[in-house]
Formats: sequence, C-alpha cells, structure tokens
Amino acid sequence: MHTCYIVGAAPQAVRIAPLAGDFTIAADGGLHHLQGWGVAPDYLVGDMDSLQGELPPGIPCQQHPAEKDDTDLALALNIGLQRGYARVVLTGCTGGRVDHSFANLQLLVQATKRGVQATMLDEDYILTAIAGPGELALQGCGTVSVFAYGERAEGVTIAGMKYNVADVTLHGDVPLGISNELDGEGTIALERGVLVVYQYRNTL
Repeated sequence: MHTCYIVGAAPQAVRIAPLAGDFTIAADGGLHHLQGWGVAPDYLVGDMDSLQGELPPGIPCQQHPAEKDDTDLALALNIGLQRGYARVVLTGCTGGRVDHSFANLQLLVQATKRGVQATMLDEDYILTAIAGPGELALQGCGTVSVFAYGERAEGVTIAGMKYNVADVTLHGDVPLGISNELDGEGTIALERGVLVVYQYRNTL
C-alpha cells in the first residue's frame, strides 16, 4: 500500500523516507523540514505565510489566501484523500501552538472516520485514531495511553497490556485510559465511537 506523507511546519517533525509510489505533500512551512532532510515534495499547498522568498521552482503548487476556512494541513489532507490514498502519515503537526496541535488531531480523526489508515508522528509519540468497529495492533515496550474522542467510546477491549479490560465504555471527559503499559504485543479494539491512542516513542 502506497503512503501519502503530509509534512507541516510544527517543530516536532520526524524525518520521513518516502518510497517509490508514495506521495509527499508539504503544507506551507513543512517545506523547510523536507528541504533539511533532502526530500523533494511532490506537491506544495498552503497560504505560504511561513515561506521566505519566492516559491521553489519545479514543485506543483496550490496557493491559497491567508483568510480561509481550512488550515494548510487540512488542505494537504484533502489533496491526499482526493488522490485516493488509503494510508496517510502526518508529521510536523505537533509542538508549538497547542490549538494547531488540537486542530491536527481533529484531522487525524477525520481521516480515520473516512476509512483511511492514518498516523501522526511526533518526536515523542506515535498517535493513531481508531473508529469503531475497529482494532489496532501495537508492538513494543512502554507507555500507551487511550482516550475516547467525543462523548464516549463503547465496547472497548484492551488486551496484552498491564491493564486489560473487556467491553467497557470510555468517556471523553474521564482520562481513565492514561498510562497503560505494553511489553511485547497488544491490541485495542472498540465497537462504537472513536479512540485516540498515544504510544510513546522513547520506549519503543
């Protein structure tokens, strides 16, 4: 399965390594991350308020006005979904402004609800959303936190971790799923609603 990589301008970006057939989108200042990694984007989108000087030649570009409804990351995600990618990896989406990080979490959930396998990479954690009915398999050792996104997530089952549960309801205003522990392989499943899963990278 080919991957659509979307790189934003936020500071805690993780270096990506696209393969043949993958598609890489720079969301405005995300271009600076890609240039620093020596990765040429396939597309550039945004209002370009984070770029200095003229736009780089040779990159297909979609420029938008600064006053718009969608964020640059939202515009980039729409391009990836319109091109039919079923797997999306986002980075450069966290750190810096908390409101932008939260907005990008909303985009992760949006992609998941649309049936896309979506992951957000941060220097400290990997963030994944699950829409019910669905299941996520995890590998590694260390801290995993699970939260209901929205009012509640029903039929939640966690197996293979220190704290395991079966067919429970997690609520969006109760952080019951924080700081579980994974040692090897585990699964998280739910029947209805949406879960957001943080797996911390320093313990993988």
